[in-house]
Amino acid sequence: MSTISSRRRAEKNRQAVLSRLHDDFEPWEKSRQARYHAGEASWERLSKRGIHNDGKVMHQFFENDDGNQLKPFYKKLRTLTRTARREGFDKSHEVYRYPSAYLDALIHVDDAELWALEDGRLDDDIIAEQPEKRRKVLEWLAQPENRHVLDAMGDGGTDIWAHSEPGEGKTSFANVIGGIRMPEINNETVLWMLTLDELECLPLAPFMTVAVPEGIEYEVYAKPRDSTLPTVEVELTDVFRDTLTYTSPRDLMTKIVPGGLYAVLPDPLFRGCEKLTRASYTPAREASDIAEVTPLRDASFAFLKTRAVDDEFLHPTLQVNDEFSDLVPLNPEADENDTNRKVKDYPVSLGKARKKNLSTINLSHSIARCDEGVREKNRWFVTMPNTPPPASSLSGVGNVPINMSYINKFVDRKGKAAIWRNRNYAPISWANPYRNYQFRGEISVRYPRREEAMDAL
Repeated sequence: MSTISSRRRAEKNRQAVLSRLHDDFEPWEKSRQARYHAGEASWERLSKRGIHNDGKVMHQFFENDDGNQLKPFYKKLRTLTRTARREGFDKSHEVYRYPSAYLDALIHVDDAELWALEDGRLDDDIIAEQPEKRRKVLEWLAQPENRHVLDAMGDGGTDIWAHSEPGEGKTSFANVIGGIRMPEINNETVLWMLTLDELECLPLAPFMTVAVPEGIEYEVYAKPRDSTLPTVEVELTDVFRDTLTYTSPRDLMTKIVPGGLYAVLPDPLFRGCEKLTRASYTPAREASDIAEVTPLRDASFAFLKTRAVDDEFLHPTLQVNDEFSDLVPLNPEADENDTNRKVKDYPVSLGKARKKNLSTINLSHSIARCDEGVREKNRWFVTMPNTPPPASSLSGVGNVPINMSYINKFVDRKGKAAIWRNRNYAPISWANPYRNYQFRGEISVRYPRREEAMDAL
């Protein structure tokens, strides 16, 4: 009898976890991106029907610290202008006074758009036919009193590198700035490169499609922090909106759409990666020694490369790379996996991909423990609370305009940081995206066949 009771209790706890996930991560299925991936109609037909993009509505599902809904970004920009008008330019917010420190990294425009804005041609199709929230940002840029911001705008993609010790806000920054604001402002497509041990993009899950490598067996687990609840095997769609499959990085570029948010599971077989990068990738099943097995994170090099050399998808795209210091370590070895070649090619591929509207947000604990060439190619850095800025003597980072006394202004203030580039810097803040759901714990993924192959080595 006790065994039956235990089973019932276990099943009840399992259902409690699933119910919590379903309540917290109810998918948003009304957007153009959701309807396209559900197979409702072609992308062109959905576009003609005027159905909204995810980026238009996402901010409405998140709250500020005061419990109010996040404002559209164009309204925050208008507030900057009003403050400058009322108090004088010299007393306006640093974000407004020094637009190259932050706004240039966040608002993505190309040469044709810049030309139209500089001439005040807001009725041109290239401006007038933009999604509503983006169009209002562009119209703000074109206002004469904001000309200094427009003049600071560069064309092409941007790169932001956030660094801190664990728990100081890197991931929430990427979720809000990369996952909510960039799709709103730029109708940006987001590729969040996943690590299996913990899926860090959960706040975005109701709007996200998981890209799953075709034919790969995987398992997904929800592990609540509440010790009275069990670890439960779940489906990806218990958390995320939907899934699609891909056979190579280039193949995925043919399946994503403008403004879509994608959580990308790495392919443990690395199909198409060697051809793209001309570097070695060895799946666990083909290795004769554990040192030969290519880390899953190395798939990120191939996704960067396909955006650099292929023209399958040229819409503004953001690639989010977590644990960046593991991907591009200092003094990379010329090992079985060609780590040195991959890392040294990263700045070259990034430069080419930026010209094709690729942006990056990279997250790491340290900047100093990363390759010098990668540091040199990166332009914007975000230093979180309780985190020493790098020394200006650190090769590759150039001038560092802030010091620890400035960062100490943000001590114990989560959701605040300093963003800087060369001599310009500004304090920034963002909402806590984790208040959007009550599940506390981790969602992780396993590749059983890969683990079996590694155990056999």
